Amino acid sequence: MFKKRSKILLWAMIIPFMTGILLSSGCKDDEDECPTVNYTAIDAKIAEAQTIHNIAVEGTEIGQFEAGSKAVLQTAINNASAVRDTECVTQAALDAAVVNLDQALLDFDAKIVTEIAPENLVANWLMNGNALDNTGNGHDGTLTVGHVNWGSGTVTPTADRFGNADYAYQFGDGGNIEVPTATAFNPPELSIVTWIKLDDTWAHSYFFSMDIWNCYKFQVQDANKPFFTCKILKDDGSGENAWIDHDSNTEMLVNGVWTHIAVTFRSGEMTFYFDGAEAMFWNDFPTGNPVAPNPAVNLCIGQALPTGVYTDIPDDPYEWKEWLGFLKGSLDDLKFYNIALSGSQVNSIYQWEKDNVNE
Repeated sequence: MFKKRSKILLWAMIIPFMTGILLSSGCKDDEDECPTVNYTAIDAKIAEAQTIHNIAVEGTEIGQFEAGSKAVLQTAINNASAVRDTECVTQAALDAAVVNLDQALLDFDAKIVTEIAPENLVANWLMNGNALDNTGNGHDGTLTVGHVNWGSGTVTPTADRFGNADYAYQFGDGGNIEVPTATAFNPPELSIVTWIKLDDTWAHSYFFSMDIWNCYKFQVQDANKPFFTCKILKDDGSGENAWIDHDSNTEMLVNGVWTHIAVTFRSGEMTFYFDGAEAMFWNDFPTGNPVAPNPAVNLCIGQALPTGVYTDIPDDPYEWKEWLGFLKGSLDDLKFYNIALSGSQVNSIYQWEKDNVNE
């Protein structure tokens, strides 16, 4: 009888103790359960970032991304995924992970290559409502009224190749952009790249002139062929100058149509490009480097000479003549490089710019 009663008392003591252990090993109430969260935003952001990462290509061409930028983005994706998979994660932590991944995408987007050979890009006039040099090199231009003999024309904002209002400039009656002269505009080799749309055919459509034929000029002649003239000092020891003067051969501009053109020049070589493709290569002339221009003559865009340089002095080198003309048309995204770009580089610029607005 005593033994049986002792066992009953013993179990009476053990059962409450075991019950306490069982209760302490689990969630006692709703406060110990994982919070309810919404994974929709974080899942969508991770998927978006991973897709962007996977299709991105690193390289030096326009539209590619700087080397190492994909690894940085992948680290940010992995960090967001780790937060997403954290046990009992809070909504606040998920929301913060979305914000952080959004910032990582913005940082990644800033790593996209938007210029070819930026270290050689001397000036870049986007012409998006002003004549500023977008490179930061300070080669800003001033909109200038044309010579009175042309009709004192102006430079007028116009629609670009995409139809965006005021994202290009139309030149007429001598209206021009004058850019202060600089030694940077007289390198041993160069490239001029731009979009152009002619309004009319004229033999004297000058649109980029560094002291005309005293240094170099880029214009369109009466067959709508772009042509380039450069005065060089021959490197044969003769001390003589030579004037190199060539056009795009069979390739011609069509009035009223935006066309991407480029000319590259280096000692003994000149190449023209239309819409990213090589149009004509010339190497049938003496070798040598461009001579220095008159330091008193500024670079002129849209007219043969800065308006104030023309004179009415007979036989003066800058006497106004009808063949010292101006562009009858529009320009956009005009670039000047201090190297002769390769064909692939010119094509890369064209491929990017034909689909993208330069802001």
